[in-house]
Amino acid sequence: MSSKISLIQNLHKDFRQDEYIGEVLGAAGEELDVQKNKIQNAREEFFFDTMGMLGVAVYEDQLAMTTSGSIENRRNQVEAKWKTAGKCDLELLQRISNSWRNGEISVLFTAAKIEIVFVSLVGIPDDIESLKIALETAKPAHIPISYTFKFRTFGMVKALGQTTQYWKDKGYTWKDMREKEGIS
Repeated sequence: MSSKISLIQNLHKDFRQDEYIGEVLGAAGEELDVQKNKIQNAREEFFFDTMGMLGVAVYEDQLAMTTSGSIENRRNQVEAKWKTAGKCDLELLQRISNSWRNGEISVLFTAAKIEIVFVSLVGIPDDIESLKIALETAKPAHIPISYTFKFRTFGMVKALGQTTQYWKDKGYTWKDMREKEGIS
């Protein structure tokens, strides 16, 4: 509902039909709508998952960093850098990993190394290099880090109940079947 309609509905019924009042409230309503949109846009710039290029640029300047890739990848990079403040522990590394929004990631410390396990995502996620850089920046330099990815086996593909020819006809290669998300 526009602000003009809202303003007019709040008037006494005798004044709602007056042309002069309608014009004045129309102009005021349009300006209120503009301000309302600006406030909404400014509100979105405060959150990592909704910020636009302006918010990313502000954070890049504040964090003295540069990002690359799509807007989503740039948001992820900024969020990960923002979260690297403080002492490094598994909780911090988990928060950094969760900022990627590419499926569920589990961070473990086993056999004197950090292990990053991609639990719910099949294949290698988008922008993995930025995640690696963020984790390398946050972790202690002397502790190695390993990555474990989830891939489909031939048995898992066969269990989907379709023949190899069916998947070929759909345009999938074995690499797609093994690594691509969303195949069922």
